[in-house]
Amino acid sequence: MSTLPYVITILVTNGDPDGVRVVEKSNWTGRGVMFARADLGAALEQGLDSPGVYLLLGDDPDEQYDRQIYVGQGDNIGKRLKQHQSDDGKDFWDTTLVFLSGNQSLNRAHVSYLEAELIRLANSANRARIANGNQPSIPHLPPTDHAVAAGFLDEMRAILPALGVDAFETPEATVQTGNGDTVRYLLNAREATGEGEERSDGFLIFAGAIARYEETPSMKSSGSNRLRNRLIVSGRLVDEATHYRLNEDTLFKTPSAAAMTLVGGHVNGRTEWRDEHGVTLKDHQIANAGDPSADPT
Repeated sequence: MSTLPYVITILVTNGDPDGVRVVEKSNWTGRGVMFARADLGAALEQGLDSPGVYLLLGDDPDEQYDRQIYVGQGDNIGKRLKQHQSDDGKDFWDTTLVFLSGNQSLNRAHVSYLEAELIRLANSANRARIANGNQPSIPHLPPTDHAVAAGFLDEMRAILPALGVDAFETPEATVQTGNGDTVRYLLNAREATGEGEERSDGFLIFAGAIARYEETPSMKSSGSNRLRNRLIVSGRLVDEATHYRLNEDTLFKTPSAAAMTLVGGHVNGRTEWRDEHGVTLKDHQIANAGDPSADPT
């Protein structure tokens, strides 16, 4: 994905920031429409009667993930969404995100490609429960049509994280270039060890980290162990009898959530995560904010 700056505009159509919002991106003919399930009637006024793809979002009832998502497509998005309103299997759905072409350039083959690719990306990222029952095959498109569909997908992926939807992106460790721009942090406490990095979207722990087997009573009684339990149930924290091992790079919302998952108790991640010289993440954050008195070097 491009690292160049770009502009996203959001039109709040009725003055309610939680109401129907129209999302557009600079130099792109597509548009997104985001709205609550309860606002479907108002959203239909935005012209949802053309081909496109849509996401139905809500909480994961099993609490294994933060979010559950259904990916769909259709020749008439508005009609498909009205059909979903009577579907008891979509009870989790509370928020909708639709993507359409502003110049009617999408056809059935394009949106089928977009649906299949979004489901594939979401399953690969494993950051949300995907409510689709199967993985549709990716249709073979002529080169011109493939370029249109792939380009549309790239634009969608540039917009989705800005709207708080990160389910289609697999966190990857920053490539080390030797210039010191990215700091690797280490944790070694209470029989837990791990390595990770701070990112704009959270804190990434690298595969191979060791989590302590036992949890503190306070962590259990407070319910702070829910995230840890999700990782165990999902198979990302593998039970190795005396400890758990993280089997894939995993992104956490905060350094403390990352540290608590490994340690099995309440800790401050900003002080537990340290660089190779023992300097804490907290000190790095202060220095990066421009406080010369706390320069970790």
